[in-house]
Amino acid sequence: MSNLLQIAVLIGSSRPTRIGPLVAGWLTGNLESDEELLDARFSIVDVARFDLPSFNEPVAPRAVENLDRFTHAATRAWNKEIARYDGYIVLSPEYNQGIPGALKNALDFLHHAWAGKPAMVVTYGTFGGGQAGQQLRQVLKDGIGVRVVDITPQLEFPGRDERKHNSSPALSQALAGTVTKDTLDYWKETNGREIVDGARELLRLAKQPR
Repeated sequence: MSNLLQIAVLIGSSRPTRIGPLVAGWLTGNLESDEELLDARFSIVDVARFDLPSFNEPVAPRAVENLDRFTHAATRAWNKEIARYDGYIVLSPEYNQGIPGALKNALDFLHHAWAGKPAMVVTYGTFGGGQAGQQLRQVLKDGIGVRVVDITPQLEFPGRDERKHNSSPALSQALAGTVTKDTLDYWKETNGREIVDGARELLRLAKQPR
């Protein structure tokens, strides 16, 4: 068991009626049940649980190699949690064609805790969250130096109606904080293989020396 790769599934949303925990639970369950991924343990890490303030460290994290040297306790706890893992799946909704502010703020507290390690980006939204995925890839890869898997699954809510401003019952339910089995089954059918393939690549990179 000790040889299992440790993979964090980061929940990037923080609003009260978020579906992030539900999507993360579904995602983790699917990964844990796949026979191709038995050499990893997937753990959910909720950004909201760390109650991070707006970035308030006096020195940029890039200049702080010793994680105990951060000024604030919340920053130290967040960095040490991230440093525990061999790889990451960053799960993000799309807000106004980008990632949530709380997620960007949380990422700004990090550098040495995961620079050089691999990550996969998974997004969800009206159109699947492609713009958020693109922004997140840029922040992780170019900004922090995380090795980002090429596969970036995008979970689109089913039933989108262009005549009604691209709304759908599934989207309305999500905005209220729920995800139905029909939506999860739709994602499994349309994105299931892609998610597993991305996770396999993530594990392959995690086994390589940094």
